[in-house]
Amino acid sequence: MPGLAMTHKVDGARLGGHLLVMEGVIPPGVLVHPHTHTREDECSYVAEGELVFLVGGEVVQVSAGDMVPKPRGVMHAFWNASERPARVIEMHAPATFDRYYDELGAMFGQHPPGSDGFTAAFDELACRYGLITHWDDMPDLVARFGLGQVPR
Repeated sequence: MPGLAMTHKVDGARLGGHLLVMEGVIPPGVLVHPHTHTREDECSYVAEGELVFLVGGEVVQVSAGDMVPKPRGVMHAFWNASERPARVIEMHAPATFDRYYDELGAMFGQHPPGSDGFTAAFDELACRYGLITHWDDMPDLVARFGLGQVPR
């Protein structure tokens, strides 16, 4: 979501489309909404700080040096419940998500979170990348963990 500051470390073309590696900064209080990847497996390595992940039904709090696998077809979300930014390395295999974050940034420029058309624009982008958004799970997640909700 906004503020992720995603940077390409290994783009999809580098290894023939088999692996994408991105680095992102997750500010305090930011929730990456529940979603499911249908085309790629994903793994998060926390390089700095702490994050909380919900993968399937399991909640795990991790810190620097920990890795969290997020298999395709399994809903997941994550958030920064600490008071310090966290830095995370996201690995996708295959690299079908290569331009998603670039397009997401452009979408935020046209449809900021909370604006008219945000959810429709987000869902259209997600659909093109085989990403299933679970907006209906947000209220429960926010209530269970005392999180700030991403505007829709």
